[in-house]
Amino acid sequence: MTEPNRGLSRREALGIFGGAAAAGFLVACGAATPAPSASAGAATSADPLAGLGLPSYYPASYKDLIEAAKKEPKLNVYSIMSKANWAPVMEAFKKKYTFIDLDASDDDAYGVFDKYYTESAGNAKTADMIMSSAMDAWQGFIKKNELDVYKSPEHDKVPAWSRLGDGVYTVSSDPMVIIWNKKLVASPPKTMAALVGLVTSDKAKYTPGKIVTYVETNATGFSGNWFSAKKVGQDKWLQTISAIGATTPKVETSGGRMVDATLAGETLIGYFVSAITVLPKFPAANDVLGYTLIGDGTPVITRGMGITKKAKAPSSSRLLMDFILSKEGQVAWSKGGLTPYRPDAAADSTIHLDKFAAEVGQQNLVPFSFDPDLADTAKVEAFRASLKKALGR
Repeated sequence: MTEPNRGLSRREALGIFGGAAAAGFLVACGAATPAPSASAGAATSADPLAGLGLPSYYPASYKDLIEAAKKEPKLNVYSIMSKANWAPVMEAFKKKYTFIDLDASDDDAYGVFDKYYTESAGNAKTADMIMSSAMDAWQGFIKKNELDVYKSPEHDKVPAWSRLGDGVYTVSSDPMVIIWNKKLVASPPKTMAALVGLVTSDKAKYTPGKIVTYVETNATGFSGNWFSAKKVGQDKWLQTISAIGATTPKVETSGGRMVDATLAGETLIGYFVSAITVLPKFPAANDVLGYTLIGDGTPVITRGMGITKKAKAPSSSRLLMDFILSKEGQVAWSKGGLTPYRPDAAADSTIHLDKFAAEVGQQNLVPFSFDPDLADTAKVEAFRASLKKALGR
């Protein structure tokens, strides 16, 4: 990826972004969706949903869902996105449903589930909807029968791979990237293989704590490693991490801390950093911070969303889920720095999954998914222990 040598607007910065993955994901991310016909577009005056700004493929009963939502309390979402990410989505959703009061948290991917379990066990008010990238935690949530399964009218409009499980849909598809301090790294790595070569050839420069990544207990960091290992083989992947681990890398619990440390020069290079913590730094950070998709395997964070069994605002939750899955909702997320994947949103989005495929090749996109092995606690903990050891911890 060519690094810009001038200040970038936010739109330009986003536009730079141009195994484990199922074939359906690889096909879908490059597939085009025909423009909707008049019959598939917004409802006409003869339709029961006329005046609501909804597509004609929504059922006539949807008006009852809207009326039910008007009687519900505030909609509470436990999410892993910041207020800045949420801002354009909330604005667009509120414009459509003025009567819904929406609150969304910014929590850890495992923490959203832990908080829900604690609160629901004590019969306290808790999340109506959960959004998290922790694929193992989602599978556990479903096994505990805590998911209120809902099939959206947008179900057939989104790619099959994005339907993670019955009632669990994908919010966005965000890359994990390599970052570096431009002032301190002259020839930055654009692949994991290149990173290994760099730290092996100049170990003194990168030891100790000059490489930064997620700690193995972080859900996003763990998943990035888990699915990368699925792509290339666990032994080979752990060899790669062991080579980096020989420098005693710094580990963090958030992408924001990794970005800040690299900007400050405390660390020189970070890998598997969530792009949504990188992009908001531009254009201000352009002179110091560099970033790239990972040419030999870019993990793609699929942020799952589902409605909880203890929801006090289940109808409002359904309206939000449908909005997020719609073209309008996907475009709104792109304005907040997240990556839409719905094919017909590509032309109107500042960043899109299709651009990833064009940048590094479909075969080098490594999406998170509901891998059955993640439901095996023994396998998960064994890999986590091996990852910790490989990181030199």
